[in-house]
Amino acid sequence: MSSAILSTHDAATSQTTVRDLTISLARSREDLRQAFRLVYQSYYDAGLAVDTPSGMRLTPFHLVPTSEVLVAKLGDTVTSTLSMFGDGYLGLPMQSMYPREIKELRDQGLRLAEIGSLADRRDSPVRFIETMAEMSRLLVQVARARGIDALVVATHPKHARLYKRVMGYRQIGELSDCPYANGNPAVALVLKFDEHTGTSLHDRYFGNPCSASELVQFRWDRDTRSYFRRALERDNTIATLSGIQGYYNWAAITGNFTV
Repeated sequence: MSSAILSTHDAATSQTTVRDLTISLARSREDLRQAFRLVYQSYYDAGLAVDTPSGMRLTPFHLVPTSEVLVAKLGDTVTSTLSMFGDGYLGLPMQSMYPREIKELRDQGLRLAEIGSLADRRDSPVRFIETMAEMSRLLVQVARARGIDALVVATHPKHARLYKRVMGYRQIGELSDCPYANGNPAVALVLKFDEHTGTSLHDRYFGNPCSASELVQFRWDRDTRSYFRRALERDNTIATLSGIQGYYNWAAITGNFTV
């Protein structure tokens, strides 16, 4: 579940504005490690996660080549993060809750990606919303560069208003219990890029194109994959994540996605 405005207070970064930050795809193991630790701490503080040996929160979906992590950084410190899970070998995390809605979108010929693992280090919702708006500009351009037509998200109902009013998402699913957020409630939303063609929202997302270098995907090397695979194994995340079994577990852990 995407948990907008999950924050972990840090006095050193609480006064930063979006202009102080560098927003990019995570491009190193350290970027990823900080991002996953921030998500873990935010989810843990909000009662959405249990204690883990690694002190990180990631899932098998993060090990799939169609997934990417975005970060906002103040110097070398990750202050905000979100992940984009491209529809691939494991499908999408939220299809365990919304299989019919995801099937309907796929049947429309849409290529999908899901956003999640959203967290912020600061305790200011206003600053987080500003940062999220700028991260979303990079997010949708990365998605478009990967051939994705629409983004979906399962989020807590109290955060759905942010997605709908500020970011242009619309609701496609009713209230459901989220199996990967301790059973907390969630609703399903979608953002179809072409639905907003010619609007100010579309201009905000695509009117200022990112450079080609900003959109280049960061490919995890073998050592990076092994590092986070071991974290998953220590935390027993594989065994508890709903809807992933057998071959798909093995493929996500090993990175071997042969058919």
